[in-house]
Formats: sequence, structure tokens, C-alpha cells
Amino acid sequence: MHVLTPEEKQAKKQIIAAAASKLFQEHDFNEISMAQIANESGVAKGTLFNYFKTKENIFMYLLLFGYQNYLTEVLFDWQNGPQITTWGQLTAFLLKQNHYLIHEKSDLLRLNALRAPILEAAADREQTLTGRAALYQISQELGQTIANSITELAAKKASHIFVIQSAIISGLMNMMNLDEFHHDQLPVDFKEFQIDLETEANQLLEFYLQGLQKELER
Repeated sequence: MHVLTPEEKQAKKQIIAAAASKLFQEHDFNEISMAQIANESGVAKGTLFNYFKTKENIFMYLLLFGYQNYLTEVLFDWQNGPQITTWGQLTAFLLKQNHYLIHEKSDLLRLNALRAPILEAAADREQTLTGRAALYQISQELGQTIANSITELAAKKASHIFVIQSAIISGLMNMMNLDEFHHDQLPVDFKEFQIDLETEANQLLEFYLQGLQKELER
């Protein structure tokens, strides 16, 4: 019997996670079963449980790994783009990241909205801790890199900006579509409930950055 190496096990894990991610692009979380994920990934259902004990565990893995990738991409953009030394430049950079997160990482934001109310109830504690530790590490590295350029901004505050960014966008997404129920339009006019996600996420992030700048100046 062939015993998989750690590298082969990680590759298999990535295949399963990629299959779950594909299904999540096409279906709501509650519509996806472990059997569907096993079928999509091409592994036996019993094998699937050797890697992830629950569906929630798979999607928690996707969430944490996805945010690690996102912050790594932000770090790359910061290090390889035009030099940023002012608050105005920092704000423009972060609004650009807002656009990218909303339009290219929408599934990650959907997963983030599921984290506390759904995923944590059945996700593996140790695996989640490992994922969060890796996420924290890249967050700290990103924060320090930004702080090296914006001298009045401490690394801790810089890394925290991305927590606020995610909270703003996920919160707004959670409040969207109040004029719908189960994707069906309600026969009422709820104009005040309508949200322009990117515009309002940008406004809120700018308000936060302005407040943060004033706080540091004091």
C-alpha cells in the first residue's frame, strides 16, 4: 500500500479545497454536501473524511488560506508598486485593494460572513488555530512593511487596517439585498435598504483612515 508523503497529502487537501471552492461559486453553503465535494474532487467520501471531518472544516480552511493568499498579494503589490509614503497614497492603495477584494475575492467575503455563525460550530479547533497562526504571521509582516514606509503608523495599527477593511465589507454584504428573500424579489419598494457595496465600503474605510490619522497626530 502506498503511503502518501506530507507533500502528497497537502496536494490532496488542496484538490479537495479547490473542489469545495468551485461548488461554493455555484451554490449556497447549505446546498453543498460532503458527497458533492467528494464527487467534485474525485476522491472517495471515506478518503475525504481523512482530510476534513466536517464540511465546515473545509470552508474554514478555504477562508483562512484565502485570506493568507490575499494578504500575501497585498504585500507583493506594496513592495513592487510605486513607493508609498503619505496618507493620501496609503488611502488610494487601500481603496484599490477594496476594489480587488470586492470584485475578485467575493467568495472569500461570503465565507467570512459565515465564519462566526456557522463555520466555527463544527470546524476543527487545532486546524483552525494553525490556519489563524499562519494568517497572523503574514498580517504582521504586512503591517511592519507598511509601517516602514508610513513612519507615524505603527505595525500593529497598520495590520489592523485589514481587519477593519474586511469587517466593513463583510458587514455591508450582510445587509445587502434586504429587498429579496431567498433570491426572489419582494413585492415592495425598499430603496433605503439598497447598498452600493464598493462606494459605501470606500466611504467607511476613508472615514476610518481619517480618524486614525487624526488620532495619531494628537
